[in-house]
Amino acid sequence: MCYKVVERYSVCKCIYFKHSIDPCSAYGQRGHAVQEKTVLVGYVCPRHSARGCSASPDAGRWPDSGYESSKSHR
Repeated sequence: MCYKVVERYSVCKCIYFKHSIDPCSAYGQRGHAVQEKTVLVGYVCPRHSARGCSASPDAGRWPDSGYESSKSHR
């Protein structure tokens, strides 16, 4: 299976970087799909990091990532 790695900011999901496809032996054959894998990087992109951005919840405060927090739902 072929993979394409896409790095995205963890909160706003904007693209940080798209890597080239890592091809397998079936690459280019009819019916063969490329599976996209997402890697979360950073927190927010420069466009969404401004305070008061309409995309931000709680007027500029970003929600917790959920990795180690009392607010995370387990």
